[in-house]
Amino acid sequence: MKNIPTNISKEDLSVLKKKFDDGVIESVWSENGELMYVIKDGLDLNEYALTAKQILESEGDIAHDFTGKVTNESKTETARFEYKSGWFLDGLVDGEIE
Repeated sequence: MKNIPTNISKEDLSVLKKKFDDGVIESVWSENGELMYVIKDGLDLNEYALTAKQILESEGDIAHDFTGKVTNESKTETARFEYKSGWFLDGLVDGEIE
């Protein structure tokens, strides 16, 4: 998988979000904090997983790290992504920050 920069311009982010939103049918949060996107059949799950990660990390609105999932409408395939919030207090609990 290629690395996608999270520091993109607002204009590029807006275009990316429009394309992403056009393919997403719904988004659902599980009880244990996992985000799942359901996308239209026939779209590239890995591309949407990478795009979801890029959008979420660029916006930085979610304060906790989690594993997200993208699945197709038929629920026959999935792709996962790791969201890293980048919030400065994240490492405090794990003892990374003193």
